[in-house]
Amino acid sequence: MSYKKLLKSKPTLKYCFHIAIFSLFLHIGCKDGFNFNQKSKDPVIVKVGNRNLFKSQLDGLIHDMTSPTDSAAIVDGFIENWIKENLMIIEAEKNVAADINLNKLIEDYRSSLLVYNYEKKLIENELDTVVEQSEKVNFYTGNQNQFSLSHPILKCMVAKIPSKSKNISSLKRLLESKDITEATFYIKEKASFHFLDTAKWITVDDIKALVPEDMLDNAKLSKNKVYQQKDGESEYFVKILNFYSENEIPPFEYIEDKINKIILGDRKINLLKNKRQELYLQGKKNDEFEIFKLNQ
Repeated sequence: MSYKKLLKSKPTLKYCFHIAIFSLFLHIGCKDGFNFNQKSKDPVIVKVGNRNLFKSQLDGLIHDMTSPTDSAAIVDGFIENWIKENLMIIEAEKNVAADINLNKLIEDYRSSLLVYNYEKKLIENELDTVVEQSEKVNFYTGNQNQFSLSHPILKCMVAKIPSKSKNISSLKRLLESKDITEATFYIKEKASFHFLDTAKWITVDDIKALVPEDMLDNAKLSKNKVYQQKDGESEYFVKILNFYSENEIPPFEYIEDKINKIILGDRKINLLKNKRQELYLQGKKNDEFEIFKLNQ
């Protein structure tokens, strides 16, 4: 009876098959378990067409603490997936388009894998990943047009404070002051929500998600301005500490990480380009290739 027909049999028979496969998996390699001839040290477990699944391919599937029932289910699932995969491969082989050169595709893929892994190792071993601050600043200065903003960014303070809080009427005045220390203490004490990371650049859309929908208008945003709006039982406050509008060149600190990645990316490209040139010159010197003239 075939493997598939056996699985469709009565539940008891299916369970017995699972246990049998698991037992085979556990004992087949033991010297006294089965007597295989020299050619059967790695016996076939399943056969699909001319494709074989060997016992060694099941090694490592089962852990010591796994119960026999669970182990049988794991092995059975692996075998069934293997059968499905190989049936699909056989079907694909039958339906290969006439104009596809499989050998060329395989060779191209093999070559790509070899080159990819060599380049990866080359980058890991030889790429200088230390980017000096001066190099990043010089890149920023000489390539600012690459970094124009697609959206406004800002540094700000945001607070949501219950409308009945004591001295809330004075908070806007405190926020308008150059020294925001007192305003910060008040917000931390009274606010039901606040954002006070004044060193972080964020987008206007990020801030709009925290305040009433109509509180901020992109066209009217400006540096050092304070906005206040009542919504329900709360008062919302936003102080803009710094602001860059769309299409402006952002500050260096906002794109420093991006610049670092660009510089490293350029180094990778140059490293691989130089290695190819080095191999070409070395091959030419050592007569490792020959160029034949085309017939005119």
